[in-house]
Order: sequence, then structure tokens, then C-alpha cells
Amino acid sequence: MLRSPCGSKGYFLGRGDLRIPLLLLSTAMFVPSDSLYGQSVCCGQSHEKKTELRAGISLGGIGKLGITLELRRDNRSINFDLATFTQNDLGMAVTLRQYFRDGTLQPFVGLGLWGATQFSNDPEITSGTSFLARIPLGVDWHLPGPDHSIGTNLALNRALYVKKSPGLIASNGNPRRIVPLPQFSYHYGLKKPPT
Repeated sequence: MLRSPCGSKGYFLGRGDLRIPLLLLSTAMFVPSDSLYGQSVCCGQSHEKKTELRAGISLGGIGKLGITLELRRDNRSINFDLATFTQNDLGMAVTLRQYFRDGTLQPFVGLGLWGATQFSNDPEITSGTSFLARIPLGVDWHLPGPDHSIGTNLALNRALYVKKSPGLIASNGNPRRIVPLPQFSYHYGLKKPPT
């Protein structure tokens, strides 16, 4: 437990039960993309990578309503989310994603970090900051027509660091549990991939 100068308490939570899933996921993230697609680049063949920039809105996940920006290269992407549950908090998540198929319906798995903070005029009552590890499992569906897609995922979240005011810390709460949060999103392609 850590104590800040203003008397609030901070908790650093260990890796616990997420060690094996994080190891497997990080191994999958660094496998060469050609082996995931079953393609081979040899004998004079070329495999051109597609780059795409998508922006959109999200419902659920790290907040009730948010905006999202995704930079995708071939079958991997980095996703930035900014969202809020109320007007008094702000959350930002950065997630690496690995897509597993080409086509209209593309499943993905990811690994990310989510930071959230709550603001208040009275910091001793309702302020707080937290950092969470997240593993989203989902699917992205490219709609008919250019540049539109919708997606859904279920992110498994676990607190890594929590700093709350003393009045907000529950006496019997378990901050180490894994919390699943669903998210729905709509994306529009800002930059078309090269052909």
C-alpha cells in the first residue's frame, strides 16, 4: 500500500492470474503475420501490407460513450480509445490488436492498458486514479459499401494500480478480480488501403 501526501491510499496489485494469458497473447502478437494467414513470401512473390486509419464512436467498454482511432497495418493494429462514464471522469486505453482472417468478418484478440481518473471539486470524497490491464476478444464486421464497419468485443480487465480516497475504499472489496466489459463500436475508414 502506498500513501500520498494528501492522505489518500494507493494500491499496487500484482500480476496474479493473468500471467499465463498475457504470455500466450504476447507470443501470438509477435508471430510473423504471414504465418497467421498461412501465406508464404518466397520465390519472387510479394506481400504488400495494407495500411488503414479508422475513426469512430464506441459504446461501453472503458466508458458509456467514447471516440476511437485505429491505425491498422495488414492484420495488426493499435487502437486508441477515449471515453467517459459521466462528465466527472475520463478514461484512455491503448490496445494492440491481432486480426486472424481476411474477409468481411474478422475476429481479433488484443492486449492493452487502460488508465482512468475521476475529477471532483472535493478530492477527499470522490477522486481516484486507476490503471488496468485489458484483453479484448472480439470481431470486426466490414459492412457492404466502402469504409464502414462495426465491431464488438468483450474485454477482460484487471486492476494493476488503484488510488482512491479513503472514504471510497470498500472494506471487503476484491480489486484483483477480472471484470469483463462489453464494447460496441462503429468505424469509418479515413485512409483507404493501397491496392
